Amino acid sequence: VIGCGSAMSIAKEQGSAWVLQVSLTFGLAITVLAYGIGHYSGGQINCAVTFGLVLANQITIWQGILNFFAQMLGSVTGAAILCLMYPPNKDLTSSLGSNAVSDGWKPIQACAGEFMMTFLLVFTVLETAVNPMSEANRPMACLAIGFAVF
Repeated sequence: VIGCGSAMSIAKEQGSAWVLQVSLTFGLAITVLAYGIGHYSGGQINCAVTFGLVLANQITIWQGILNFFAQMLGSVTGAAILCLMYPPNKDLTSSLGSNAVSDGWKPIQACAGEFMMTFLLVFTVLETAVNPMSEANRPMACLAIGFAVF
């Protein structure tokens, strides 16, 4: 809700640093959520992170499936909240803040970027919040995860 709402309110505004604002909003929102609910849910806000934890045998397949459905429910709920908050003529993205491939870019380039950044996020979670060798740095894990999203 926070990141997409930010995008909906400023996207493509002339003279604004809207990409930076939206990126920073997403990164800070994930940092706050990870610190706030990480001790309850493991901070599994992203399906790719859940999938990575399943592959790393940190959670069971069944737990991963249940988490996936909870994440999808959270996504739909967030979209519903944004629909209630923003009239269609105020949504500057015209898509509830969802991503699209921009002009001048090919879909394969967008997929490559998405793959690399998703890998960075999953790697950061596994190495800062899960790896036993990083236990001394664990209090900073949520900050590192937020920077990976930013």
